[in-house]
Amino acid sequence: MDIKDIHNIVVIGLGTMGPGIIQAFAQAGYQVTGYDISPGAPQSCHAVINTSLESLIKIKRITEQDRKQTLSRIQYTDDPTCALKEAQIVIEAVVENKAIKRSVFELIDADAPDDCMIWSNTSTLNIFEALPESRLKTGIIAHWFAPPHIIPLVEVVKGEETASGTVALTMALLKKLDKIPILIEKFVPGFIINRILRNLGREAFFLLDNGYISKEDLDLAVKASIAPRMMVLGLIQRYDFTGLDLSARNLLDKDFFDPPVDNRPKSLQSRIDRGDLGVKTGKGFYDYSDKKLTDVLKNRDEQLLKVMDRLQFCLKEDRLL
Repeated sequence: MDIKDIHNIVVIGLGTMGPGIIQAFAQAGYQVTGYDISPGAPQSCHAVINTSLESLIKIKRITEQDRKQTLSRIQYTDDPTCALKEAQIVIEAVVENKAIKRSVFELIDADAPDDCMIWSNTSTLNIFEALPESRLKTGIIAHWFAPPHIIPLVEVVKGEETASGTVALTMALLKKLDKIPILIEKFVPGFIINRILRNLGREAFFLLDNGYISKEDLDLAVKASIAPRMMVLGLIQRYDFTGLDLSARNLLDKDFFDPPVDNRPKSLQSRIDRGDLGVKTGKGFYDYSDKKLTDVLKNRDEQLLKVMDRLQFCLKEDRLL
C-alpha cells in the first residue's frame, strides 16, 4: 500500500482520545468513520470535535468553511462491518484492557482487508501479544497524546514482526498530518513519555502526601522552570548545560533521598476512592464541577494552541544549539 492509496480511516473507541484522532485525520482531508459500543458516544464525540473546531476558528487557524468540511468527512456507525471493509487504516482507541483490545482486533480481522494497517493507541500494553498472527506484519502501535489534535508527538512502536513498509507508511502518514512521530525500535511497557511521567508522578505524589508543597505551587514551579527549559533543551541536552560532572555528583549525593516506591499514593488513591477521577467526573485534584466538560476542554485547547504556536521553532528536526 502507498500513502496515496489511503482514503478511509476507521477509529474504534470514541472516549478520551478517539475524537481528537478523528479530527486530526478529517482536517487533513481523510474520510473517517467512528465506532463505539456506547450509545451516546457519537453525539459526545461530535460535540467535542465541533467545540475544538470552534476554538480553531477563534484564533483564525481555520475558517467556518473548514469546520463544515471537516465535519462532513466524519461519520459514525453502530455496525462497523461495512466501514471496515473499505478501511485502509483502523485505529484502536479503546480502554487499556488487553482482553477488550483482543476482541476489537478479532472484529477488525474478520472484516478489514488483508493489507489494512492496524494502529493501536495503547499507552502501555504489548498489543502484539493480542493481534491475530495474520495481522502482525500490518499491526503497529501509534500512541497519541491528549489532546491528540493539538499535541504533535506520536510514539510509534514496532513489533518483532511488523513489516518495514508498515513502519515507513505510518511515519510518513503521521508527518503528513503535521505530527512528530518518534520510532521506538522495540516494545517496552509505557514506551518513552509515560515511563518518564511515571517517575515524575511518583516524586510529585511523594511531595504532596508528605506536605512539602501544595498542588498549586507544585504546578506553578514546574511551569515556571523545567517546562519552558525542556522546550529548548529537551531532557538529555540539558545535561550538557548543567555539566555532566555535576549531574554525576548529584546522583551520588547521600543527602538527596529518593521517595519510596508507592504505587498507591494517598493523594491519588483517596480521590479515586471518592470517585473524583478528573475532568470527566467534574473533580480531580482541582474542581471543575461548575463548568461543562466541553468548556473545560475548550479552555485547555485554546491555551495549548497559544503555547504551541509560539514554540514551533523548538520542534524543527534540524534545530540544535
